[in-house]
Amino acid sequence: MASRTNTAVRVAVAAMTGLTLTLGGLVFSPNAAAATAYVTTGAVNVRSGPGTSYPVLGVLAAGDAVSGATASGGWVKVDYRGKTAYVSASYLSVTTGPTPDDETGAAMVTTADLNLRTEPSLDSAVVKVLPKGTKVATTGRTSERFVEVILDGAKNWLSGNYLAPASDPDPRPDPDPEPTIAYRVKTTAVLAMRTAAKIDAKSVGNLKSGTEVSLTGTHSGSYSQIVRKDGNYWVLTGYLATIGKGAPTLPKATGKRYVNVDEVNIRATSAADGKVVGTATQGMVLSITGKTAKSRTQVIFDGAARWAYTSYLTKTKPGSTDEGGSLGSESLDRTHAHVKAIVRLIRAEFPAIKTMYGWRMSSSYSSDHPNGVALDIMIPKYSSPSGKALGDKIARYLQENYKKLHVHYLIWRQRNWNVERNLDFTKGWRKMEDRGGVTANHYDHVHVSVYAN
Repeated sequence: MASRTNTAVRVAVAAMTGLTLTLGGLVFSPNAAAATAYVTTGAVNVRSGPGTSYPVLGVLAAGDAVSGATASGGWVKVDYRGKTAYVSASYLSVTTGPTPDDETGAAMVTTADLNLRTEPSLDSAVVKVLPKGTKVATTGRTSERFVEVILDGAKNWLSGNYLAPASDPDPRPDPDPEPTIAYRVKTTAVLAMRTAAKIDAKSVGNLKSGTEVSLTGTHSGSYSQIVRKDGNYWVLTGYLATIGKGAPTLPKATGKRYVNVDEVNIRATSAADGKVVGTATQGMVLSITGKTAKSRTQVIFDGAARWAYTSYLTKTKPGSTDEGGSLGSESLDRTHAHVKAIVRLIRAEFPAIKTMYGWRMSSSYSSDHPNGVALDIMIPKYSSPSGKALGDKIARYLQENYKKLHVHYLIWRQRNWNVERNLDFTKGWRKMEDRGGVTANHYDHVHVSVYAN
């Protein structure tokens, strides 16, 4: 995941050119009808409804641009990944800017000698170098720091950091040239060189342990960009040791974890209210340092030691079928490894159980099912004496094996049992509030939630 360090420049480019710019998944369109342009004054949750009780769909960082219409109760209604969403107006400040010209695309001028690239990436091929002062026309498309332009009848990409409106010949000092070499490092393990900053990106070969290599100083997630004669590639930050005076010390990795939810906040500290410095998305790999603090794990993110919620990290990639193959449905295959182990044990120990459900996109009562750490074991003939006895037997089995199975809590027949509250297998049950139905009150299934670590 790329860093947000260029947000202010990207917002300025969007305001001046009439581009539709996407930041943090939220669409900012200066021409949106009856919409007001805002900028976030701090990290803020994007929610499915106008209130703090609604589920969080994502997080915006300070300085992100948004556009929306005022809703009731101090909320702003926005479009988030094609869905209606809401952001608290307390974290938004109204912005102003020139009226964009979205019919022809604004004319821009390069403020430094600048690489014209075939794709919006530092890894893409360079068509040619444009001298400072070259005028180009924009198409309205952006991707991270890059802006698509038309030159000599062809569409290619330029870094938006080095573009200014053509009407303003030199609005700011010349920026530094595109990243080249920031400092040298030595590898401490065999590292794959990847074409993008993600674990499933193409590998172009390995670096042996002890190899010296140059860094551009650009980091993305748990990866750092290196410079070689044949191009720029990405390697895991946690296995690099800097060389020479003045170079920053990079955090050391002891292993890796996968993000097993749609998004997880990356915080500057381990505190629950620590500053949000970014987000990591499902399936993304994060190197860990081996340090933990209460419910959080220290991870390597954008070249620094940061913190993420432990329960949202897993040793296995979400959706992987690990040993034993598929469990027969996406709902079960997308669960945590501890849940998969319970599925296999229940099938072996209780052959009468034919149906179980695990992962689902949303839940009204907790995030356990969306996070893949919960399982519903459906009881056949649940209202009969035999069905009730079977459910009781399964619940007791999970209680007796709670350590081995990493059980957190159970719900069965409108009662819940939590290992953190009372380990007594009979007296530890507590009456649950009436949720209004057989399934909602867990009369037809035994629910089990597990710890993710």
